This record gives sequence, structure tokens and C-alpha cells, in this order.
Amino acid sequence: MIMKKLKKYYKWIITFFIIIFISVLVILIFKNLFNNNESNRLDDIENHQITKKEINLVEENLNKLEGIEDIDILSNYKIVKIFIQLKEDVNFNKVNEIVVESVNNFSEKNLGFYDIEIFVDCMDEESEIYPKIGYKHKSNSEFTWNR
Repeated sequence: MIMKKLKKYYKWIITFFIIIFISVLVILIFKNLFNNNESNRLDDIENHQITKKEINLVEENLNKLEGIEDIDILSNYKIVKIFIQLKEDVNFNKVNEIVVESVNNFSEKNLGFYDIEIFVDCMDEESEIYPKIGYKHKSNSEFTWNR
């Protein structure tokens, strides 16, 4: 008789703990799901606007490269993307040199705020040098290039 009563209480205790466990999970999930944390990723971006003058200076400097077909510069959040289209293969060391020189036309304040990506492609489909992608993190002074 006593064993039957204990089994009954065990069932209630286990049920109670399962309900508590599920309640805690639901509370944690909803708390995090509807938590209104705003990202601070774009904080201070209004103080680091890239000017038209900076873009024009970069384009002007990139146009020193022989064989330039097209240049496009975009700013997306905290990344500046520069797309360079070449008519034919150009020595990569020369491209790298001009790119570094060109990017230095951005203000020091902006260079320390934006990451920079360079996409260099060649219209010559048989190019053995291009396409190449260069990346410079805001904390670095040099580009890392990948093919």
C-alpha cells in the first residue's frame, strides 16, 4: 500500500520537474528571441563618410594603370569595394603598387574604419594572372591577395 502511494508521488514529482524544465526552456527561448539587442557594428559610421573627392582621387590614381577598361567603387556598410576591369594582362606587381598608392587617397580616419576589397579581373579569358581579389582589414596596412 505504501509503495503504491510512493509511486504516485514519484509520478507527480517527475511530472512537476518536467513542467518546470519545459517552462524554463520556453522562457529562455522567448527572452532571447524577442530580446531587442541592437548591433553596434555600424556605430560612428556617420563620422566616417567617404567623400566624392576621395573616390575621385582613388579613381584618378587607378587610371594610371595601363589597360584599364572600367573602375567601380562602392561603399557597403564598413567595406569599400573596388572593381577593376583590365583589357589585357598587366604585371601584377604594378597593379599592386598602384592599388596601394590609390587607396592611400582615403583619409587616415577612413582607412582605420573601413575594410577594403579589390577585385581585379581581365577581359582576356585566357589570362593566367587574373582574376585576383585583394583584401585589407582596417587594422592592417598591407593587402592580402588571392586568386
